[in-house]
Amino acid sequence: MAKKLDSMDLKQIIRLHLEGLSNRQIGKTLGIGRNAVNTYMQLFRSSNMTFEAILALGDSDFKELFPGKTTIDNGRYNQLMEYFEKVNHAKNHPGFTLLYHY
Repeated sequence: MAKKLDSMDLKQIIRLHLEGLSNRQIGKTLGIGRNAVNTYMQLFRSSNMTFEAILALGDSDFKELFPGKTTIDNGRYNQLMEYFEKVNHAKNHPGFTLLYHY
């Protein structure tokens, strides 16, 4: 299961980056994957704010700019999530196989 990062963890990624650590080192330090660090760094860079300005944001402003949950809101995504919920529920049934049930 993926580790959910709060705003303090996300700000720590920036602080460690500013100290000169590589994304791999940041990931090891925080116990997350390098690819997660890469993704967050791209997100921070796309905000068109300096890292120092991001660190200066209050928690509510930071959470507004970088929400912890998905912001995807479209019909197809919602259909897929409903489908996966049904599959997860059905797979607990004895004898369930994807080959014969889906």
